[in-house]
Amino acid sequence: MNADVKLYAGLYDGNQKSTLEIDPKRKGYVHLIKGSLEVNGENLNAGDALMIAEEDQINISHGKDAEVLVFDLHEGDVK
Repeated sequence: MNADVKLYAGLYDGNQKSTLEIDPKRKGYVHLIKGSLEVNGENLNAGDALMIAEEDQINISHGKDAEVLVFDLHEGDVK
């Protein structure tokens, strides 16, 4: 991948919570591979994705058998 990106992966099932600090000038992209999850107050189900802009945190919680990928992207790399 030739881009200014950080990639994170996580497994959530139960009470686990994570907060990822991001620069508000960057974008966050969350892709839920399987299960269900709450991201910044939005409920996601398997296959869902969420673009996060002008935020300084990505908050992940309430996972149920969830596998998730989180991208911290430079705005210019988002097409």
